[in-house]
Amino acid sequence: MNSIHPNVSSHSTTGFSAAGGDFRGKRLSLDSLLETNPASTFFLRAEEKTTLGGVIHPGDILVVDKSADTKNGCLVVAVVDGEMVLRQVVHHGRQIRLHSEKSPGEQEKYCQARIWGKVVYVLHPVQP
Repeated sequence: MNSIHPNVSSHSTTGFSAAGGDFRGKRLSLDSLLETNPASTFFLRAEEKTTLGGVIHPGDILVVDKSADTKNGCLVVAVVDGEMVLRQVVHHGRQIRLHSEKSPGEQEKYCQARIWGKVVYVLHPVQP
């Protein structure tokens, strides 16, 4: 069984303790956990479901770092015909292409699309 214990004391006590007493120590910060460049990091909301890079659902939050280096297979937000879209970077020799899930045969060349930023995290709610 996997368990998560953020700064939880290993000893047990009887009675009632102060609210939040089990969570002593440093408070978790989303900014510090993501470890991105704050000046170039943006949060965007996904509008459509996609399986590029895993499953992204409508309403998920994409954490996009405009300063992050892109590599083969990474997800990026690109600007295609003035619209921000999610694409996967695919290297073909010296050419960089942006792969779309909707049209597997459709691949924009990098010169026809502009990479806006790299998706570094996807945040989504856990639903039963």
